[in-house]
Amino acid sequence: MHHLGHIYLAEGPPAFQFGAFIADGIRNPQLAQLPPLMQLGVRFHRWVDWQTDRHPSFLVARRLLRPVAGRYAGLIVDLWLDAALGQAWERHAPEPLETFAARFQKETLEPHWRWLPLSWHTFAEALKKEHLLLSFGSYAGMLEHIARFIRRRQLPLDFVQIQQTLLVQQQALEELLQGFWQEAQEWRHTADSFARIA
Repeated sequence: MHHLGHIYLAEGPPAFQFGAFIADGIRNPQLAQLPPLMQLGVRFHRWVDWQTDRHPSFLVARRLLRPVAGRYAGLIVDLWLDAALGQAWERHAPEPLETFAARFQKETLEPHWRWLPLSWHTFAEALKKEHLLLSFGSYAGMLEHIARFIRRRQLPLDFVQIQQTLLVQQQALEELLQGFWQEAQEWRHTADSFARIA
């Protein structure tokens, strides 16, 4: 899953949630330099990734996209999981997505800004100014993000083909990914509860 999903699942103290947010930018030598709660958040993010990559719904969704995305099919499903969560946000969260995103910015991102990986500063600025979490939570916004992602990373993918496949497979993907999120509710952990299972 992408940033919205990881932030959503990481309940608990802001430092724990922040660690879950920045995990993809942290390499193992850097991990020990983070405060303990952030370290735990990074480990939680990696645990969620491990669970996601093996989930039956994720595997089926990846197979649906493999004809047009090849070895990047899992990446596209990861991104699309955020949009699926956003589309059914009211079923999964006790507050509106707008409130959740604003609270993340005020209570988690801004107070821990100095711990951002250097390569993430431009993205984090865009996250604030362009309200990217809200964009990630919509199908139209995520399509725009996927197009930019492919261009920026210069991936050997045809965005038009991917977009068409996502639209053609929309119902199947919707059922798979909403089923995934229904089960993923059990993965939501505070720092304390994750520390007990880690």
